[in-house]
Amino acid sequence: MKYKMICSDLDDTLIGRKQQYGKGEKEAIASYVAAGGKFVIVTGRMTSGALPVCRDLDLHGEVLTYQGATVTDIDSGKTIEQATIPCSLATEIGRYIEKQGYYYQTYRGDLFYTKTATEYTRLYVQLAHATYKETGVLLSEFIHSENLDPPKILLMGEPEKMPEVRDDLISQFGEELLINISKPFIVEMIPHGVNKGTAVKKLAEKYGIRREEIIGIGDSDNDLPLIEYAGLGVCVAGGSERAKKAADVLAPDCDDDPITWLITNYGFIK
Repeated sequence: MKYKMICSDLDDTLIGRKQQYGKGEKEAIASYVAAGGKFVIVTGRMTSGALPVCRDLDLHGEVLTYQGATVTDIDSGKTIEQATIPCSLATEIGRYIEKQGYYYQTYRGDLFYTKTATEYTRLYVQLAHATYKETGVLLSEFIHSENLDPPKILLMGEPEKMPEVRDDLISQFGEELLINISKPFIVEMIPHGVNKGTAVKKLAEKYGIRREEIIGIGDSDNDLPLIEYAGLGVCVAGGSERAKKAADVLAPDCDDDPITWLITNYGFIK
């Protein structure tokens, strides 16, 4: 097989806007894997929100979550590797965000935390199939008191304001963290040196798969490292302008079975 590994984003790529797979995607993935290909989920989601999808697709091996900051064994659910934001830095970030008045949340284990639940909290629960707890105190205080080293900090707000929020955070913390937009209303902050591309590179080396034998497909700015690293970089039609520009190939929209299209057209090339 020319492409021995396909690495796919989840939301708005493999999973459409109605939180469903395309009609043929599960069968297409099974056929690709049966032929000897390796299909890997690479997502910004929490691990707890990605594992059920992997298991429903009957995938085995690793799932890469938190934009590649965490590597987990699908069958056992055990964490293989995790990069985190040091507590002191996470506390500093939290205090800065609180001064700016942005909504934000952070993570530990199977839960995400926020001071007080809002419409954004409930929206995230729907999108990521996640469970949360309210801290009742400033989140920065909670991070500090719990000595929490989170894998990610996430902010949500009005789409038209998020590029400005991202740029503001990059000016403050860009040397220490990767800060990007994963959906028009979401900005994510993860440990420096971690991204979907570096995570896939490391996994591919483990299995002896070369860069040119990898397909990477996504839709948003946080998929850029994956799309740029892969031998064949693919963006779905409804993706961000930056992701589409970086891609070698444009796939159908996330609601039009892009993974089926991708596997049919590229998965079995010799």
